[in-house]
Amino acid sequence: MSAIPLFPLPLVLFPGGRLSLQIFETRYLDMVKHCLRGHTGFGLVLILEGDQALASQDAQLPSITQCGTYSTIVDFDQLSNGMLSILIEGQAKFVIRDQYEQEDRLMLADVEMLASEDEVRVPKAQQHLTALLETLMEHRAIQRLGLDCDMRQAGEVSARLAELLPCPNHFKQRLLEMKNPLARLRELDKLVERLQKGR
Repeated sequence: MSAIPLFPLPLVLFPGGRLSLQIFETRYLDMVKHCLRGHTGFGLVLILEGDQALASQDAQLPSITQCGTYSTIVDFDQLSNGMLSILIEGQAKFVIRDQYEQEDRLMLADVEMLASEDEVRVPKAQQHLTALLETLMEHRAIQRLGLDCDMRQAGEVSARLAELLPCPNHFKQRLLEMKNPLARLRELDKLVERLQKGR
């Protein structure tokens, strides 16, 4: 069991994925400084209900999912507007076993890290999803993240597609909580088919 700080956001990140964030709340600026000093990370979790930023010190904390992604900071930059820009990378999935908060309202949790998924090749029936991912990753905004993806592995392909395709967060969260990368690919295949029919 590990104790980690939590960063609730209205989005889902998978292990191996990268995300650029702008930090402005004091509790999260302190969290980032602590992570950088100690070479540690934090847990990114999806907000189910409530707000990301606290309107007041007494405001209710958001309700969150119990499964998230432990993430580390790979780059940071102080912006001219006073905010801190950080680039994070997902490392491993975890499940929250106990949740509490600090005096500054930073959410903390005792978490159990989940095992990495088995490495499985992308089946021939889903190879078109690999081609779709390659096209998406050619976008300039995606290239700036410096993503590394083994296009032969079902786990990596399904994770990157789940992050990049336009679909609701509750769907992405369900995909994150899946343990079988082939099942995740099949769900994404159905999603792509629905998106194509909706054109």
